[in-house]
Amino acid sequence: MNQPTRLPGAALAQELTEAGHADGAHTPFDLVLEAARRGELDEAAYYRLLGRLWVLKRLMYYVYGGWAQGLNVNEYPPSVDYLLSKQLYDDSTHEMVLVDEILRRGLAPTQRAVFRHPNGRFVIASRIGHFVFTLRALANYAHNIRMAALNLGAKLVELAWLERFAAQFPDPALRTLFDGLIAETASHVQMGRFVVERFVEKPVDQELCRRTAAIARRDYLAVLDEIGGQVLGVEEVTPTGHIEIPRGLD
Repeated sequence: MNQPTRLPGAALAQELTEAGHADGAHTPFDLVLEAARRGELDEAAYYRLLGRLWVLKRLMYYVYGGWAQGLNVNEYPPSVDYLLSKQLYDDSTHEMVLVDEILRRGLAPTQRAVFRHPNGRFVIASRIGHFVFTLRALANYAHNIRMAALNLGAKLVELAWLERFAAQFPDPALRTLFDGLIAETASHVQMGRFVVERFVEKPVDQELCRRTAAIARRDYLAVLDEIGGQVLGVEEVTPTGHIEIPRGLD
């Protein structure tokens, strides 16, 4: 009787998944959810939340564009290329969902106005900038390593807070919006698991996956801390000076 084939990266995928679940169990966004449930967030706070998340999703074009250029023909099966294309499409859809909600609520008259508003403006010296530039730099790494970093790193944390917001956010429209983002985000996690299980074999690559996934989780949590502070009004959306990046994030 044939024994089932053990996928080379199965143990690593499980290890990264457990680490992501641990980091996602409590995030800075928990404070945003608690404030919303106490009725302390108004439409201006919702605009900051939707606007900053929209900026983050918008900047993922920059990341995926660089990664796609680093995919060599026939290096991976066509399924891997397809999955990256689908992920790009999904995050693009999420971006539009976020800005559509801003417009539907009457928080801005047009998408152009959101671009010009501080809530929708990209600030280079920010934790969003740091996170995006870090991911973009992974274009120099093999595709299996960067997919491990994002999809079995930051995406696990993203999925965790999305599930809590979808279940508990008091505003019905926003609760539905967050619920609608879960399916694609969960599929991105599964894509990461698929790639890591099958295409991460060498010990050196496995160690790189551990390091880059830990960095992606840490930097994404820093982004949530920044956005959370802005939503709660304890941090300026558009700073007048230099933003201090927490120690260890450089």
